Amino acid sequence: MSEALLARQFEESRIEDEPILGAVLAMPDGRIQPLTWLERVQLKLHLTNAKVLEARYFKPANS
Repeated sequence: MSEALLARQFEESRIEDEPILGAVLAMPDGRIQPLTWLERVQLKLHLTNAKVLEARYFKPANS
């Protein structure tokens, strides 16, 4: 496998900087969730983190 594909496989959500979308939440299942303006401000002020945002956007597998 290429390094780019291996780098995309991770266990925890994290905040990434996409060129067009800006700050996004990269979910463990491969989904990318664009962040709202308020979420971006909260991140800059360290009032939230990727784990809290993941819980907000989590969708169970059966839904």
